[in-house]
Amino acid sequence: MNKKIVFTSLPGFTAALEATMILLAIPEISKEFSISYSESTLLIIIFVITETLLVIPFSLIADKKGIKKVMITGSFIMLIASILIFISNNFIVMLLLRAIQGIGGSMVILTSLSYASLISSDINRGKSIGLNHTIISLGYVIGLPLGGLMASINYKYLFLFTAFLSLLSIILIINIDEIKGKSEIGKSSFYITLLFSGLILSIYYIPFIIIAIIGLVLSFRIKLSKEFSLSSFSGFLHSITRNMLAAYFVFLLYSLKYSPLIVGLLVLIYPLFFTFTSFISGKLHDKYGLKIASLGFLSMSVFSLLLFFNFLFPEVFLGSSTGVATTSNTAYTMNSLNKNDRITGSGIRSLQGIVTNAIGLGIASKLLLNLNYVILIIIIFNLTALSITLILYKNKLKL
Repeated sequence: MNKKIVFTSLPGFTAALEATMILLAIPEISKEFSISYSESTLLIIIFVITETLLVIPFSLIADKKGIKKVMITGSFIMLIASILIFISNNFIVMLLLRAIQGIGGSMVILTSLSYASLISSDINRGKSIGLNHTIISLGYVIGLPLGGLMASINYKYLFLFTAFLSLLSIILIINIDEIKGKSEIGKSSFYITLLFSGLILSIYYIPFIIIAIIGLVLSFRIKLSKEFSLSSFSGFLHSITRNMLAAYFVFLLYSLKYSPLIVGLLVLIYPLFFTFTSFISGKLHDKYGLKIASLGFLSMSVFSLLLFFNFLFPEVFLGSSTGVATTSNTAYTMNSLNKNDRITGSGIRSLQGIVTNAIGLGIASKLLLNLNYVILIIIIFNLTALSITLILYKNKLKL
């Protein structure tokens, strides 16, 4: 079973990697096409927006047609679009192809989590989701240093690497079993798309926040359990700080004038410890439940204070803390859904990951190296997540 989860997590890892590793290539793209920095960032924005708009619709399609079909189709779209970007020499064409990449990305990011949630039993779902979440989140976190390393050689290799991973994904998952669902959430889940689309768009133009507010109000009509909603919100807050820290470490090391190779190696400390603890915390969640997530949120708040003294040790401790918090929280969130709703629920959770990646990178880019604000946000967001988790734990004890 672990082999199947690794295989089906690779497409999600590829989409997560593609969403972030282009960030440090933006200066090179601006120079090549003689365009402004803000114009070249459209390559990032259009990918994220496309993913955000289409994750929920494709989760409903996967619910009816099957996870495997949607995953293979998405990987094939990513493969073709990436090859075409590699050989393209026109910015407008690249922009269009990035949107197509986003279509493929939206298909694979949700099906990866769906498969891990549905193939495992209640007893070891935390372990399965831990393995899946480790692989996909690793894509978001190592995307920045890997993108920096490749961009220092030739940014086009970023897309060639994505094409290779997409082809490998198709080969590995072609023989897995098909899984379908029968969600009761239905089309009302589109309200979540409205909420998160508004949040992402407001990063670039604040008046779009009204779209998010409308989506939030309409989302109360969705038939989601209180446990799923609260757990998702606590995970949402924590994920913002996780992605914000990844970007912060990259900006910090570049400001210290390290070479791209050294930056890439040093920043990898953070995701490596995240990876190591994620799988372990998934197994611990199966045994101890929400106590593990609570420990992760609390340790994130406490260990962030180490940033005042050094960056190396905080990378180790914060990487471990986010692995504990993220995996346990995701496992509880998916366990709170009945089996029929897990594909749609995975779509919602995957959409949340896309949005928190964009928000985390956006906050880090605006704060740059303002350490006081970085630590303050980490503490506030994770203590809020901890409070929500403790409420869930207390309610569970009453049942």
